[in-house]
Amino acid sequence: MRCIADPAAGFDHAVMKDWPEWLPREPAREDSFIRMRLGSRLVRDQSSWASAIISAGHAPRTRLAFLPASDAVRLMCLAAAWTGVPSLVGQLRNADVIAARSVLGEDAFAFAFHAALLPRPTAGLMSAIGASKLPTEPAELLHCGAAMFGLAMGCIPDALQVRLRLRSPASIWIMAANACRNDSAGEDAFHAMRRLVRNRMPLWSHWFD
Repeated sequence: MRCIADPAAGFDHAVMKDWPEWLPREPAREDSFIRMRLGSRLVRDQSSWASAIISAGHAPRTRLAFLPASDAVRLMCLAAAWTGVPSLVGQLRNADVIAARSVLGEDAFAFAFHAALLPRPTAGLMSAIGASKLPTEPAELLHCGAAMFGLAMGCIPDALQVRLRLRSPASIWIMAANACRNDSAGEDAFHAMRRLVRNRMPLWSHWFD
């Protein structure tokens, strides 16, 4: 219901065009009344999609879209670390380690060393997320993690995609939304997400049963 009523929660300023000069950005983000009015402008003519969004919550794969945004981003970072294990665990230069920690977060970077013991993503999944030629830059790995998150959700209602594209940071949420489609690698992506949730975010494990 919050997804329907407050679509601008956690919005990224980068997606906002023609921001009114008289309205400070941070107060608008924090004030629920202003934010909900703003959200109604951003997703106008979307009220008829409420039932589609509610129905989407019945499918375990689509429930990924309803995770709290911060937990969803953490899950994308974990997926990025799992994807990039060979490059992350082989880093020797201090500058590279600092850069990876900065982009992926300390938790995901540490997870990469544990993930080295896990089965690798299938060739089909690596191809679907654009990682056939394994990326080495942390930002590229994060985009792969976001793509895996989107693939795991599968084809979701347009109104839900619109809401995902408003979230911060916009660059990875747009990547995730663009990957929301029916794909042969979708089930592999979802099983990977469930495995990551069970391993590092057990609080949400039952949510995808």
